[in-house]
Amino acid sequence: MGTTFLSVTIAFVAAAVIPAVVTAAIRRGDRKRKHQRVLAGAAPDALFTVRSRRWQRVLLRIVGILVLVVGGVLLLAAASTTEDPEALPMGIAGAVGVLVGVAFVLLAGAAARTRIDALPDRLVVRKGFRAEREVHHTAIASIRPWTGPYGGIQARDSAGTVLFDSVAIAIGYRDLEVWLAERAPWAWVAYTGPAAAAPVWTAPGAPGQRGPAQPWPTPDGTGPGTPTR
Repeated sequence: MGTTFLSVTIAFVAAAVIPAVVTAAIRRGDRKRKHQRVLAGAAPDALFTVRSRRWQRVLLRIVGILVLVVGGVLLLAAASTTEDPEALPMGIAGAVGVLVGVAFVLLAGAAARTRIDALPDRLVVRKGFRAEREVHHTAIASIRPWTGPYGGIQARDSAGTVLFDSVAIAIGYRDLEVWLAERAPWAWVAYTGPAAAAPVWTAPGAPGQRGPAQPWPTPDGTGPGTPTR
């Protein structure tokens, strides 16, 4: 009984501490280096790109390859010892390992493809292997917290359909918060509460912040940061 209680306690503490440590390390690293704000392939007027971090994709791919190799070895071992009574369980375990490994590799590919390109008046969303789609800022009716150890946000339209989501440790997530506060203020205030301070976009070089040297262009093209055509 005591061992079980200790194990559960350790699991709960690890579930709370590990995400906090990872998030703190990521934010500290972001303050020391600058990420490329807009990835290749985005529209010419793109402001920034929200995407997963490389280590997340690499970790998924490595785990998938390792599980795939172990599963393949078990399958081969089971096929070569068909007379052994342990061959069937070994074969089943090998098949499961192969399927799980393939799933992790596919997840890594989906994470690499997932991105959100922010434009002055809309977001270009690409989720996994789904087709790319555009989300106009006027379509965002509500913003909800994204459940998970690292937190995040999920945006929906007036019908409750999910438009996009992003975890809080994604590159460009803070930029996305500022974009939403400016482009979908009613949904943002309903999400954060009227007393919460709106995120501020500051110039490059400010401690702990990343941003453009000039204000963003407004959706109607009249803001101080609107480029001259």
